Amino acid sequence: MAGRSGHADVVNERRLKPLYDNLDNGNYKIALQAADKLLKKHRDLHCAKVLKALALLRMGRRKESLAITQDVIQVKPTDEATLSALSICFREMQKPELIVEIYNSALKNQPLNEEFHTHLFMALVRVGNCKRQQQVAMGLYKVFPKNPYYFWGVMSVVMQGLTSVDTKLASSMYFPLSEKMIERMVKENKLDAEAEVILYLMVLDYLGKNEKAIEILDGPLGKLMSSEIDGVDIRKAELFWKMEKWAETNSAYRSLLLRQPDNWFFYEQYFTSSFKLIDSSWSPPEDEKEKSKLGQVDHTVEMMVSFIQEQINNEEAKSKNSGDAGVGRLLRGPYLARLELIQLLTNRGASDEARERIGSAQDHIRHYHSIFGAKFCCYSDLSRYTDLLGDEDGAIFTQSLVEDRLPLDEEEGLSIATSIKGLQRHLSTIQLSRRLGIQSSLSSAEKLDVAMEMAATHRQSLRFAEGNISADNQYADDYLLLAVHILLDVWEETDDDRHLWKMIMMLEMGIRNSKNNSQMKLLLMRLYCLASVFGPIPELFTSLDIKHIQQDTLGYNAARFVKSLGHYSSANSLYNSTLRFFTSNHKDTTEHIIAAYKFGSFHKIPEFVSFRKRVKHSVHFAQTTVEKMLLDLMLDSENNNKTYEDIVQDMEIIPANDDTDWDDLRDNRDLKCFTSWSPKERQVSEEDIEISSKQEKSWLKLRSLLLRCLAAAAHLSPHQFSNESQQGDGNTPATSCESTQRRDTLKKLLEDLACHVGTIREDPHLNWKFSTQGPPKTNLPDYLSGKHDVILMAGFKMVLTTYEFFNLSSEDPSFEETQIRITECMKEILSNLQESLRRSRRSLIIEKDDKKTLDRHILPETVQLVETFIFILLLSSVGYKMMKKLKQASQRRGKKKKVTPPKPLPAVMDQFKSYMEEFHVLLEGIHMAVMDTDMVFLALKLDQMQLTDGDHEFFTEEEERVMWSKVEESYQESCKEMSDALKGKIEYFASLKL
Repeated sequence: MAGRSGHADVVNERRLKPLYDNLDNGNYKIALQAADKLLKKHRDLHCAKVLKALALLRMGRRKESLAITQDVIQVKPTDEATLSALSICFREMQKPELIVEIYNSALKNQPLNEEFHTHLFMALVRVGNCKRQQQVAMGLYKVFPKNPYYFWGVMSVVMQGLTSVDTKLASSMYFPLSEKMIERMVKENKLDAEAEVILYLMVLDYLGKNEKAIEILDGPLGKLMSSEIDGVDIRKAELFWKMEKWAETNSAYRSLLLRQPDNWFFYEQYFTSSFKLIDSSWSPPEDEKEKSKLGQVDHTVEMMVSFIQEQINNEEAKSKNSGDAGVGRLLRGPYLARLELIQLLTNRGASDEARERIGSAQDHIRHYHSIFGAKFCCYSDLSRYTDLLGDEDGAIFTQSLVEDRLPLDEEEGLSIATSIKGLQRHLSTIQLSRRLGIQSSLSSAEKLDVAMEMAATHRQSLRFAEGNISADNQYADDYLLLAVHILLDVWEETDDDRHLWKMIMMLEMGIRNSKNNSQMKLLLMRLYCLASVFGPIPELFTSLDIKHIQQDTLGYNAARFVKSLGHYSSANSLYNSTLRFFTSNHKDTTEHIIAAYKFGSFHKIPEFVSFRKRVKHSVHFAQTTVEKMLLDLMLDSENNNKTYEDIVQDMEIIPANDDTDWDDLRDNRDLKCFTSWSPKERQVSEEDIEISSKQEKSWLKLRSLLLRCLAAAAHLSPHQFSNESQQGDGNTPATSCESTQRRDTLKKLLEDLACHVGTIREDPHLNWKFSTQGPPKTNLPDYLSGKHDVILMAGFKMVLTTYEFFNLSSEDPSFEETQIRITECMKEILSNLQESLRRSRRSLIIEKDDKKTLDRHILPETVQLVETFIFILLLSSVGYKMMKKLKQASQRRGKKKKVTPPKPLPAVMDQFKSYMEEFHVLLEGIHMAVMDTDMVFLALKLDQMQLTDGDHEFFTEEEERVMWSKVEESYQESCKEMSDALKGKIEYFASLKL
């Protein structure tokens, strides 16, 4: 029988191979056809059915796929091929709970199948059912007594503690239970793997049993810790630190530094523990046995200085023994540790005598630069110690660095390095001079001269990269970046946009020579966006090869600007790719957690869970989701036979529910991704990051409330409740409970929106100025100054008041008052839109000091205004449908009662008709403003305006024309997409006849 079964499996595998191959190659239609053909001959081949379902799923036919898989589940299959295929199907459907169901069923038929047990455990990991994981793991261990299965159960208990809302329960039940489970294995001498010891230490850490952990590391179990160099000693040092045993901590890290003298973390812990001992006036024990057991402890400044100097002497001795080649292999750690000690002593206000023991900071910085100045890391190493130079003249100091081992040649009035090492040493010197603020004291004209000199030096130094492959960065790239950074200073001081275009030209030129320089690309992206030019961004963003978590940390550099500059198609594409990362993150991290269980990397599991949570609650994720929905609502409503109400219904928005967990939101942006050599006071500060994060959350909340208000307004449309019995004689109050809830939901949301806007206006940091290389500012200041919040609030109030009027009887006391409120809302909308439209119709070209430049602020203002116009149009359409329904009801009543003439229509009906006509005129006006911008560009011939002053010493006229063509194409694309969005809406609005 076994032989027959094996033969059948081989035959089925051969039959199914074409299906697997086509699915793997993406030929889903062919796979579907092959599955149908195979099932005609073998109806009971369940695996073929599941593969057919998988093909349907990947073709987008989800319902058909689910139906087939449900049929197969009813059969309760037990063959591995079918179960594996079902698992793949359910993973792609994002229904992991069904994987649990199929393996539960399979285990009932084959309770001794080890594979089914392990698959069930991993399926439970997918759904995060830690308690059930524990039960399955311990059941698995009873049937198949293997250590990994037992420790799966232990880790499941630990995870119950880590995911428990009640922290007391975790510390009093889950962690002690996991400790007892491990101790049982220790007593039975069954602990035989490093992963198991690490899990034991992890549990003791959660329980705070550090002394016990040290005993384990010193015992036989510690010998199993062999994968990491000095792993046991490092863990013991960390435990001493947690226990605040500073003498033992100091001795442990001192010992580690003797073996790993370049480990910066060890130096930090060593210094901290030494100063803790100094502050507590600690002295060594008198008992020689205790003293020898403790080891060497550095508890005075003299001892620290002596130890660091000993480390440096060891390095220099190694260098002498190795000859000239040894200089290049010197470790930087000891030299930086000396500077770090000086800084710590200075910050602590140590006496001059104490600092004199270690020497002059200036001398040590010069010494460090003389040894490591030719390394790319030299500036970043020394930048944190420039404060130690005190009042010393920065220019004199940097000149002393130039004179020290820095050979330069004079070429065409420029100082050019004679070698690659000399070039890097020169660069590190200039970078330090910028850090010291030497350039800050120059006038704008002097800075401009320095920038042009740096740009020329860059061009002359390109020869050093001859023969390099095209993927390599140029050695001289930082010269160009320095030139652009100095020009940034000039631009910020003079507010002359010609410098902006110069910087863009320089970076375009730099990227042509150094195609993979990410710093140039990031800065060029930012400058283009500040110039309101988004066209070149997608190509630059793609070339950065941003992957995985970088979508969250760096994606804001493109996502922040794409929609606000009118590139709706690019926005849709960018939002989709970003959301794909976030939606797949849960699945990917789950696979990592499963792998960690399989390979015993238990200490990684809490990290993966924490990472998943952090990404799930990302501000960028929430913003992208909201902006994508607003974009779809703006572009797709009343387009291709899809109404505003249909789009809201498809989005499945529940206005009353706020899905965002505001307390858990995390700003994961990397706001220090730009290289900067500016003085410390001009670097991106923690205050900048905090303010930016707060403003991003405020903007997100504003947009989220706007989206929910728009959805709530759509729910008030007569199209949403046409089947409800809301009107008796045509104008009687609505009695539907659901209808009342909808009205109350919008009313509550408007109160929340008004409150949130009020909070934003009171924010003292609303107009905070960030550096160009810092966080991008939100749209909040422009949004509020443009009164978009006021316009939209009036639009929502108009819909809400019209809805109330729609459900009023003409005999109601508030009948007249409600009409007045509707009229006031309409007047407020029209007056503010007229004012906004008037501002947006200003000239695209600014003349200042007889020089022309583009007004780069017009485009983002117009884009925001277009969005507001479209949202007001959608809200007006809801009001129109209610007014239309009222008119139809009145006409029907008039036909029924022929004796009594129909009552005249309410006065607000004519006023609403006039509002619709005036709003239509304004719609045509905003469309004309967009078209005018496009026409200006067609007539301008920007390349002949020479907005960059024609500095063709650094770039040719052809290169300048190429840049202007990108600017023109970008502006025209923005205008085209805005025009296309408005055209359809204007045509729709023109069809609304009251």
